[in-house]
Amino acid sequence: MIIPAKKLLVVTLRDREEEVLRRLGELGVIQLKKPSEKELLKLTAEEERRLKELEKLYERFMEIWRTLAPEVAETPEEKAEQEAYQRYNSLRRRLTHLEAEEKELKRKLAIVRALIKIGEKRVPETGKFQDIFSIVGIISKNVLNDLKRKISGRSTILKYAPISNSEVLIHIIGIIDSWNEVISLLNKFGFETLSLKDFSGDLKRIEENLRERLKSISDETHTVKQELENIKTSFIGFSPEEESRLKRVKELHERFMELRKILSLEAPETEGEVEMEMDEAERVVNEIYERYNILSAKLREIEEIERDLKEAKELINILEEAGVEELPETGEYENLTSFAGIIASESINGLKRFAAGKPIAYDVKKIDENLAFIHVVCLRDFARDVRTTLSSLDFREVKALTGLPKKVDEARSMIEEKIRELDVKRSSINKEIQDLRERFRSKAGAISRFLFIRLRLDEALLQTMKSETMRVIQGWIPEDRVESMGGFLESLKDELDGKLLYEFRDPSPDEEVPTILKNPKIFKIFETLVRQYGWPGHLESDPTIISGILWTIMFGMMFPDLGHGITIAALGIIFSRFLKKIILGLNFRKLGKLMIGLGISSAIFGVLMGEFFLTEIQPLFPTLRAGWLENPSGVVWLIKIAVFFGIAQIILALSISTRNHLRNGELAEAILSEKGVAGILLLLGLALTAFNFFGITVIPGILEFPELRMKALMSWPFFTLIAGLIMILVKPFFTREEKVIGIGLMLETFISFLANMFSYMRIAGFAIVHAALAMVVFRLMQANPLMGIGVGIIFLNMFALTIEFLVCMIQALRLLYYEFMTKFYQGTGIPYTPWKL
Repeated sequence: MIIPAKKLLVVTLRDREEEVLRRLGELGVIQLKKPSEKELLKLTAEEERRLKELEKLYERFMEIWRTLAPEVAETPEEKAEQEAYQRYNSLRRRLTHLEAEEKELKRKLAIVRALIKIGEKRVPETGKFQDIFSIVGIISKNVLNDLKRKISGRSTILKYAPISNSEVLIHIIGIIDSWNEVISLLNKFGFETLSLKDFSGDLKRIEENLRERLKSISDETHTVKQELENIKTSFIGFSPEEESRLKRVKELHERFMELRKILSLEAPETEGEVEMEMDEAERVVNEIYERYNILSAKLREIEEIERDLKEAKELINILEEAGVEELPETGEYENLTSFAGIIASESINGLKRFAAGKPIAYDVKKIDENLAFIHVVCLRDFARDVRTTLSSLDFREVKALTGLPKKVDEARSMIEEKIRELDVKRSSINKEIQDLRERFRSKAGAISRFLFIRLRLDEALLQTMKSETMRVIQGWIPEDRVESMGGFLESLKDELDGKLLYEFRDPSPDEEVPTILKNPKIFKIFETLVRQYGWPGHLESDPTIISGILWTIMFGMMFPDLGHGITIAALGIIFSRFLKKIILGLNFRKLGKLMIGLGISSAIFGVLMGEFFLTEIQPLFPTLRAGWLENPSGVVWLIKIAVFFGIAQIILALSISTRNHLRNGELAEAILSEKGVAGILLLLGLALTAFNFFGITVIPGILEFPELRMKALMSWPFFTLIAGLIMILVKPFFTREEKVIGIGLMLETFISFLANMFSYMRIAGFAIVHAALAMVVFRLMQANPLMGIGVGIIFLNMFALTIEFLVCMIQALRLLYYEFMTKFYQGTGIPYTPWKL
């Protein structure tokens, strides 16, 4: 049953808007309606007329005042208005500049983070050097794999990291001889050279500075936007709510949820009102979030140092096994650089070729067949080129050797001491993180509840209109709640000292009105079936009850078995009571409720048709006997029942369609449409003419048709059929459609009605299949009791309760959707979803 909806319009002052919205949300009855452009223009025009009248009164008052008191100095309104517009334009220019700067800072920050991600500590130098070159730039993410394939096998190193969803930063280092070839290749892939002149020094420090600048710019942008919104509101009267505040709350909520995730905390549930301001919630979340990021960065730094130390310790052990007693001195000196590391044995010749004739000294010690330890000393100005070249030769520098004693044992002891110190620092940081976790836990519940309410309120405000002083809230409520809502608003109006106005209105014809369904509890579950086809429109008939009844009956007719019906109903009770979670995408609670009805229907028709777990019993239908499948008259009778049921169902659907057309004032459609009176006459005439032609008995002794053969074409049912066809044919003349449409529609309707009637024969078909399975069980028990029990009773019953059950359920649903609901149901409505807090 569909409950009509009324539109509620509420007007209150801006300083009471959130209180009114909160009370409406707690009531949970109104579905907020976003104002249309037409409504917005209408309210704005009314406000402008009111303001103009006030302006005229004010100007008249000032003229009288100046006449009576000429010495009073003028304060022209034009000057104030001009100043306001100047301020507005100035803020717009400032906002444009800030947004451009914010965009540029975000890009720079993405570039710096990408450089850090590819392993750079400092800003890399780019350009051509004596023996190598280094180049940094940006390419599209789509061509990265192609570039990697093309550049592999050359004397180059390629490092990359994403800077956006579509772009990748790449850093290429190679031998100078391949410069032209690499540049030519990059140009083919749309390579954009990146200048790093704006950056210098440590990348972590640069990242921190950029973050601080970006935060400062973002805060100023938010302030400017807020001031602009205030000025604009004073200019134009009523306007929709902007999303700036909602965006701020959403960002804070996302940060809060991220913090909950990284701190592995579940916020305790907090009900009711929470006394908290947005600034306080933002301060607490940002403080904990930023402090956690700092501590996490320190932990990552400790892990990185510890990794280097363990690597150095492992190298020292290897060198000791190789007979090395003293470590080389490494580090930066006045004019020299000394460093050491591991290199592949096969790359030593490459090192020799590179070092030949250059101011480089090195010492190589074999560790094993594949690796060697090298100590390199070179001029400080030449160190970068040397390191870059060695990197291309698979050299891995061990930086933790710097500052260690020369003696191997002493160096190992110092490393172990440093690792212990790092463990102490790590424990201290973890304790601080735990303290942060506890601090967050104590406030998480209140912040979570505050952000939930704040989000809901700000989302609701987007569905309203505002002026400088007023807030207009509108939405839909059920017609049967108008009286109680009126009483609630009256009491709220008294609480607000009369600062609230409200009005109930009927929806206009062009409005999209939500559909409010109210069905008895026993039929509520069948709304699920209707929803799968589409939500009913507010001017349609609610098919929930009749669809649920028909679907259940059709399933029982297709799957008639007392034992199976009891089993299905029992499973339905278990699913609906105990399996309340969604499993494998299925809502077993709803499925169980549907299965209860299907099981009862199956059990009833099982008694009527004489089957119990595929065992034949005496049917209650007077025209059937046990083993009725072997009697052709029983099968024919069952087919007739299925067709009669289908005809009655289609007539019911056409009657509902006729009612819908009449209720909507569509008289021509109701009478002449193929889904109206004309369709009913055509279907009745077609069915009764066929009954007269073949001599069909509908109800023995009550409704029997004699076999007329060709004389049926002169009977009244045939003329009823002709009348229906003629009405459909002439319909375009009354509805101003193309005349040729009538012929096509007449033929299509005649054929579709025939197909619809024959389609319902599948009901009898599936019942016959079920009876055939029972016959198989009976024959197997006669031939071999052991096989009859194993294959017949056990396997075929399992087959029936799974595959056959699903097939019958789907086929009954198909008849409901395509043969029944298509005759009257459109399903283009929108559901009623009240706003709640």
